[in-house]
Amino acid sequence: MRKSKTILPLIGCILLALLFFGLTREKNSYQRTYTSYQVPDVTLVNQHNQPVPLRTFLAPDKPLMLEFIFTSCTTLCPNQSVKFSNFQKRLAPDTEQVRLVSITVDPETDTPEVLLHYLKQYQAQPGWEFLTGSKKDIKLVMNAFGIKPSDMITLDSSLLLRSTESGKWVRIDGQVHSEDFYREYQRLIQ
Repeated sequence: MRKSKTILPLIGCILLALLFFGLTREKNSYQRTYTSYQVPDVTLVNQHNQPVPLRTFLAPDKPLMLEFIFTSCTTLCPNQSVKFSNFQKRLAPDTEQVRLVSITVDPETDTPEVLLHYLKQYQAQPGWEFLTGSKKDIKLVMNAFGIKPSDMITLDSSLLLRSTESGKWVRIDGQVHSEDFYREYQRLIQ
């Protein structure tokens, strides 16, 4: 009888933990959709203050992962940047086999100098570019990729992937865990 009194609370705790894990996992799931985008013909600048003709830069010569973030963000963006950084570490030493692109949604704050400091903070390797530009051009790019300013204040994000083989885009909305991030890349290059 005494054993059942100690086992029942233990079973209850295990069931609660499983329920919590299931709810948390569901909350952190993501949705992937195939889509197409028309890259606008604008010139942005990278973290080295070099001009980057966006349409040419995003041409399908290698796999691409594209995100929209801003450096003063304290919630979602650091999480995304850690994933990009960890992804590059996993690809090392050939970090340039895929093009990682972060585009700021706050060009007034995110100058090339700020972007360079941000990338150093996340130990960015070759292959990861951070782009900024005029407010007008950034808005044009956000509209082209279906990114709304309100997306930046939610805890969900959009990661855009493009394969070199098909040239098709995959849009991932929601929270992508690190293991899912790498798995999506593997799907992209198959």
